[in-house]
Amino acid sequence: MLFLVPRVVTYVCVLLYISIAPFSALAAVEIQGVKNSTINENIQAHIGYLDTPTSIYQYSQYKQQLVEKVNIATQVYGYYHVQVQVIAPPQGAPKKDWSLKVDLGQVTKLREVVIIIDGEGAQDSEIMQWKTSVKLKQGSPLEHALYDSTKSQLQSLMLSRGYFDSEYKQSTIKVYESLNVADITLHMNTGIRYKFGELQFGQDARAKELVTELLPFKTGDFYVASQLGLLNRRVKQTQYFTNAIVRPLLSKAKDFVIPIEVILTHKPRDNFDVGAGVSSDVGPRFTGKWQRPWANSSGHSVGGQVYLSEPEQYISLNYKVPLEDAIQNYLSYQVGYQAEDDNDTDSEKWSISATRHWTVVGSDWQRSAFLKLEQETFTQGLEEEQTTRLLIPGMTISRLRSRGGLDINWGDKQTITVEVASDSVLSDINLVRILAKTKWVRSLGQHRFQWRIEVGGIVTNDFDQVPSSLRFFTGGDQSVRGFDYNTLSPFELDDDGEEELIGGQFLAVASFEYSYPVSDSWRAAVFIDGGNATDNPIEDYALGAGIGAIWNSPIGPVRFYLAKGKSDFGFTRYFHLSMGPSL
Repeated sequence: MLFLVPRVVTYVCVLLYISIAPFSALAAVEIQGVKNSTINENIQAHIGYLDTPTSIYQYSQYKQQLVEKVNIATQVYGYYHVQVQVIAPPQGAPKKDWSLKVDLGQVTKLREVVIIIDGEGAQDSEIMQWKTSVKLKQGSPLEHALYDSTKSQLQSLMLSRGYFDSEYKQSTIKVYESLNVADITLHMNTGIRYKFGELQFGQDARAKELVTELLPFKTGDFYVASQLGLLNRRVKQTQYFTNAIVRPLLSKAKDFVIPIEVILTHKPRDNFDVGAGVSSDVGPRFTGKWQRPWANSSGHSVGGQVYLSEPEQYISLNYKVPLEDAIQNYLSYQVGYQAEDDNDTDSEKWSISATRHWTVVGSDWQRSAFLKLEQETFTQGLEEEQTTRLLIPGMTISRLRSRGGLDINWGDKQTITVEVASDSVLSDINLVRILAKTKWVRSLGQHRFQWRIEVGGIVTNDFDQVPSSLRFFTGGDQSVRGFDYNTLSPFELDDDGEEELIGGQFLAVASFEYSYPVSDSWRAAVFIDGGNATDNPIEDYALGAGIGAIWNSPIGPVRFYLAKGKSDFGFTRYFHLSMGPSL
């Protein structure tokens, strides 16, 4: 008759498992017989902090310590019959040259895994879905760290779903060493699920209406912690506050309804930001921004922006009116002035616009419909100076997704803009202009791939009157590398035989880049670009290819590219420098 003694394992996880870390140089112990690298490293982590004996009389105690540490390090992974042979250094050998011959024996496997959920949570679909995804499976090796993490996951899930009175009725591991099996039982009583209560703002009545419009939940809805996180992010995105805290007041809960406290730190009355940068396209550039987040009690805001570089300057003033909310559903009004003197373009433009911004629930896409009145005085290439006025209704849809912070390792961005004008409604010409852009960043391990496509077209009854700012140009570090900024377009020859750019009616650009890390802060890259701005949809394509280096600086990626370009007019070489995120 087999005699079984169940052992209820009560080791604290911190004592059972020491995170893998560089171990002390004091103990240089060779381990033989353990092929599993994870177990090997855990043994090293445990024995690495033992002081190597310096005298013979310390050997016996050191051997015992080694055996104890190996047993602790291996039991974490279900090995309860480990045989350890400690081999001391021979006479005259360095005192640090110890070795261990380890026979792990048979691993303990899970015979039975029982997870019981009582209370209201037994009908919660999220909890049931978690239960089916638990990695503790019958027949798999016993891992104490996995048991502890599973137990913690269930506790965290209870709190995030509003089961604040939940508690374990039983949480045990029973190990049957002689059978090399173990049974796990997790029995959770969830209790009653709490609901969202009223929002509490203290004396901050001004922000109450604004924050209420951002709520992703209603009073009386079941509590979900992620909804509080979403509200917290939305409040911060409004740009009205320097800090926002949204938290449940569990101590004030009544009848399983929790009031939600909102603590806000308002931004100063006026906020100013200045910035500077440099790129091979436009050289040094300066930006300045001013914003008054609260122009009135309804949450309207007003701001201005100025941009200065050698080829281009602009200044604008805008006014924002929240509708359903201040982030995804609002009106904006803008007046601005823009000047450009570069690459055979000399223009000045005044504009006034009104834009309606909104999103659809459950969609990543942002939408904006606009109406703008523009008047541009320009000289393009050999053309005479002229002035064109346009009343342009249009629409833009866009999406931006990214991961990785400043050094984006996954993401994509799409933008499509359609603009129209009619000479029968306050415009000098008929015009339809479409521009579509897409850019993607994907990673496979340490390999990173980027590709982008830009296409555009203009349909009009008089292209000569199309303002310079609406014509297509390409070339530079953001389009076809190997060429100077906006130097690819149709052209005319002046009396001296010099090329004078006139801008294109169509645009088509494609690019592909591959990069790989060569150190913690640098990536090496290769790329190829192609495309042009032309008078016909498919003609006269230019190619650019080269190598690059990307420095992940504390303020974001800085890119250096050496490119060679090829077009119908021969070869060019160009060095490109740019800063900023990949998308």
